Amino acid sequence: MLDVAIIGGGIAGCYCADRLATQGGSVALFEASGRIGGRLWSAPLAGGGLAEIGGMFFRDNHRSVRALVRRLALAFEPVEFRRDGQFARGQFFSDSEFRSPTLPFALADAERKNGPAALLAHALDKITPGAADQWPINRAPPRCAQATFAFLRRVRHQGRPLHEYALWNVLSDVISAEAYAILASSLGSASLIRTVNAFDGVWNLLHELGDGQGFRLVAGYQRLPVELAQRAETAGAKIHLNRRLTAITRRNSHFELSVAGQSPAPVQIRAKQVILALPQRSLQLIMFDPALFDNVEAFVHLRDNAVRPMRSSKTFLAYDQAWWSASDAAPTRIAAQFTDLPMQQCYYFGRAAFDEPAVLMAAYADDVSASFWPSLASGGTKFPSCADSGDDAQSLQTSQALVQCLQEQLSKLNRRDSVPAPFGALHFDWSGDPYGGAWHAWTPHFKSWDIRPRMRQPNPSLDLFICGEAYAQRNGWVEGAINSAELALERLGLSRPGWITDPDFQFEVDDRGVRENDHSNDGNVQRLVHRHGSAA
Repeated sequence: MLDVAIIGGGIAGCYCADRLATQGGSVALFEASGRIGGRLWSAPLAGGGLAEIGGMFFRDNHRSVRALVRRLALAFEPVEFRRDGQFARGQFFSDSEFRSPTLPFALADAERKNGPAALLAHALDKITPGAADQWPINRAPPRCAQATFAFLRRVRHQGRPLHEYALWNVLSDVISAEAYAILASSLGSASLIRTVNAFDGVWNLLHELGDGQGFRLVAGYQRLPVELAQRAETAGAKIHLNRRLTAITRRNSHFELSVAGQSPAPVQIRAKQVILALPQRSLQLIMFDPALFDNVEAFVHLRDNAVRPMRSSKTFLAYDQAWWSASDAAPTRIAAQFTDLPMQQCYYFGRAAFDEPAVLMAAYADDVSASFWPSLASGGTKFPSCADSGDDAQSLQTSQALVQCLQEQLSKLNRRDSVPAPFGALHFDWSGDPYGGAWHAWTPHFKSWDIRPRMRQPNPSLDLFICGEAYAQRNGWVEGAINSAELALERLGLSRPGWITDPDFQFEVDDRGVRENDHSNDGNVQRLVHRHGSAA
């Protein structure tokens, strides 16, 4: 019998395996796919380099990620990210031209700011007067995560708290339809301002404006969970790939897990404690014994409705040499353009030498733009893949029809009759099983600060835990996944490690117990972590 069974080989699961393996006892991690990493996926390219199919960067203000990367001695470097304009409504314009009378959007005078970030700050200040002076945009004391969290909890829009609205509802009351349209075309991610919970949407947008410098791992972001998994194995944990949890039940003093693998029938695994480090859709694919919960209907309601998966896809094109203006820049320099075309975002990566093969993230689409590509990707003649040989190459291959369509959009974006033909392509849509989406967002009417601790341990009397990005405060980021995993481990009894430099966990403020009359952080919901010990 295992002491702890961890389900999921993404960043949260690998973090738990690494932390638990050093505590002694028997620990095993089960991953449904044939690789470690989850939605961190750094695919080697045939011409050299990596394509970051999932997460790409972490930020200066992601304290847990930075501290963990340093602890693991993983090489990282700053990313020089430059906005290089947008193409919308058939016209190319720079950020500075948001004030121009030739702008193809009829903005109100007060909305004519110096680019989308300034317009977004204006909108946030209209929703929550004083937002532009909150942490992390302003980091001077006494501004902090807890103060910002409490500030947003007090905000009322038309007499109702923010969490009762979708962010789109609130934005439509404070800015014009034209201002909203230009934000959707130029921010990069339209999902950020659509149907997300307005409270959490504002919280996350404040961080988008205030997170600071970006960084990347030299060996690819997937290296982070891979390193954690290898450390866990060295410490005695067992890592099992191609093992999918299909059902879980309770048997006396232990859990019984049905795990599908290479054998015809599922294998039964027994464990004293279970951590489900999984996204929403993966949780939905598991058959739960109703006896695991005091109220199984309440659990299913929160699991299925409190967050929503965000659809996103990426397409990479590989060329014999870079034809874009960033071709003579360092590899860490990235120029990005944004558009209302279905490609939505285009990232031009620099190269060390002009005559080297070069990769372009030609489409990074979410929201409705992501739904444009599946029919093109799945039909017709296949286009040569630029993925290195391996099991992943076939799953990333796309069609000639998609590449041709994308080439036409690239020509429009770059104001050229045509662009050079690529020698290879990659495409991946995160909406399929078992992922459900590339990231998650809290939905309207749910108090995320109330739901997080409940999802972390659905039944306070059983050692069954859920962690990961989906139900974290900062969902959509590795920072949220790590903090969520750490807090689940502390509920399991581990002490917080000394290398964590953010004792307040800025992205999981509910654990500080921001209390109001609704008692959303009452002691019967969670064990509050205050003056806990620190483990090396």
